[in-house]
Amino acid sequence: MSMFGKVKLGIRSKIYVASLVIVMMLLLSGVMAFFEFGRMSRYISNLISSSIMTVDLTRNLINTCDRYHSDLFRQIGDDGLLAQPETIPTEEFESSIDRLYSVMTSKEERQMTDSVRYAYSAYMQVSREIESVWLRPQEERTDWYFNRLQVVYEKFRNYLQRLSDSSQTILTDNYNSLQDSYYRSIMPGVVANAASIILIILFVYLLSLYVIKPVVKMSRGLRDYRQSGKSYNVTFDYGGDQIQSMNEEIKEIVDENKSFKNRKS
Repeated sequence: MSMFGKVKLGIRSKIYVASLVIVMMLLLSGVMAFFEFGRMSRYISNLISSSIMTVDLTRNLINTCDRYHSDLFRQIGDDGLLAQPETIPTEEFESSIDRLYSVMTSKEERQMTDSVRYAYSAYMQVSREIESVWLRPQEERTDWYFNRLQVVYEKFRNYLQRLSDSSQTILTDNYNSLQDSYYRSIMPGVVANAASIILIILFVYLLSLYVIKPVVKMSRGLRDYRQSGKSYNVTFDYGGDQIQSMNEEIKEIVDENKSFKNRKS
C-alpha cells in the first residue's frame, strides 16, 4: 500500500487539500504564462529593433554610395575641371559598418557585412586611381569610369543590396516569430487551466463520492427506519473519516432505539 493509502484524511482535510491543489495549479499557470510571455516579448522585440536598425543603416550606406558615385560621374563628364572630387567618406562608412556589427544578431548578416567591407576596400582601391586620370581628356576619364570603377562599384553595391535584403527577410521572420511566441507563451497557461478544470471535475466527483453519496445513503437509511421500521444497514466500501464514524454512531443509536421499542412492546 502506498503512503497515501496509509494516511487517512478527514473530510475537511480532503476538501482543503483538493482546493489547495486547484489554487496552486491556477497560480502556477498564471506565473508561467506571465514570465514566458515577457521573456519571449523582450527577446523578439530586441531582434526586431536590431533588424530595423540594420535595414536603416544599410539603406543609408546605399544612398551615400549612390550619391557619391553619381556625383563623380557628373564631374568626370564635365569639362574644365578645377578640383579633384572627394572619395566616399571613409570614416563615415567604417562607423556605419561598426554600428552594423553591433546590432546584428545572425551569422549570415555578419558574413554579408564582411563581404561589403571587402568590396568597399576594392572600390576604394580603384577610386584612388582617379588622381592619375582626373586631368586626362574626358574620353579617357569616361572610359576609366565605366570599365574600371563601375565594375567594382556594381559588386560593392550588390553586396550592400544583398545585406539589405537579408536584413529585411530577417525582420519579417522575427515579426512572424513574435506572433508565434505569443501562442507559445500562453500555452503553459492553457495547459495548466485545462488541468485545473480536470482537477475541479475530479474534485466534484470525489466530493460526490465521499461526501454527498454517503450522506444521501444515511438519509435514506434513517427514512426507511422511521417509515417502515427497517433495520439500518448502511455500509461504505471506504472508511476512516468522520462520515464513516457518524454512520457507525447512527447505526448504534438506531439499534438502541429499536431494542428499546422491542422491550417496551
